[in-house]
Amino acid sequence: MILRKAALAACALLFAAPAALAEDADYYRGGWRTALDDPHMYEFVIAGDRVTGAYCTHCADGATLAPIEGTFDEDEGIAFTIRHLDLDGATVREDRAQARLQDGELVVSGVRGDGAAFEHATIKDPRGPVAAPYPQSVLPPGFPAPEILEFRAGGGGGGGAPPAYEPPGPWRTLTAADVEGVWIGFGVGMDKQIFIIRRDGEGLFGLVCGRCDNPYTFGALDDFQIDGDTLSFDIVHQDWGEGETAVFERRVTAQIAVNEMRISAVRHDAETLALGAPGAGAIVSSLIGPIAIAATQGNVVGE
Repeated sequence: MILRKAALAACALLFAAPAALAEDADYYRGGWRTALDDPHMYEFVIAGDRVTGAYCTHCADGATLAPIEGTFDEDEGIAFTIRHLDLDGATVREDRAQARLQDGELVVSGVRGDGAAFEHATIKDPRGPVAAPYPQSVLPPGFPAPEILEFRAGGGGGGGAPPAYEPPGPWRTLTAADVEGVWIGFGVGMDKQIFIIRRDGEGLFGLVCGRCDNPYTFGALDDFQIDGDTLSFDIVHQDWGEGETAVFERRVTAQIAVNEMRISAVRHDAETLALGAPGAGAIVSSLIGPIAIAATQGNVVGE
């Protein structure tokens, strides 16, 4: 990924900052990382001498997220613990660590819960925050603020064209385990589309509903196929649909990156429909998930 030259130059200035300035809390707070091929991510929240926050490795994987608790001292830096949790929230192990500024890097060292010592240098990411059409403030002092983008009216909601779609990461090579779960789709409120995909032996089956207490809004999900990074399945309509046909199928082609399933859904009979007729075009949208099936236990529509 191309790094902004201004940000890199600012990092060099930060690394050369006088020691007296480097001990200020504003030089410690916020996010730090190691190299992305062996990621260790720290987010420090400093309030007086109290430190909280979070640690993770591949942070889009919520199972790696662990709470940080500690103290801050201008002379000693941050003394903190990382409590690694199981999926039920119980502590599996606790790492003890110290973080101190050294030549512009934050050096984190300590002992893991299994007794192994560790040390690694972390940096403020030279890419900085994402540019936006408004001014932004950035810490540590001296780090360059992102450029101010030209405001584009509309953006998909105000009369202008939306920005080109970009996935949040590379498309994942899929297995059934990547697909299983609950995906939240388009619509609002009770009418929001909810895709529920379950294992059935070695296969998959499912249901889309929205709202989910009215079977007229249901569509069975069938004929799941996975080929590399591409998932396909049918939404089977039996008693409702746009236009003059209530019984039809819509074939979904999808890919997954991070926690987004990007879908394109086309009716099997689309070629027989007049241009511009209801159902003639593809539905292109994103579903967010997956939520574990077990996490939905107890859900009741209307509560």
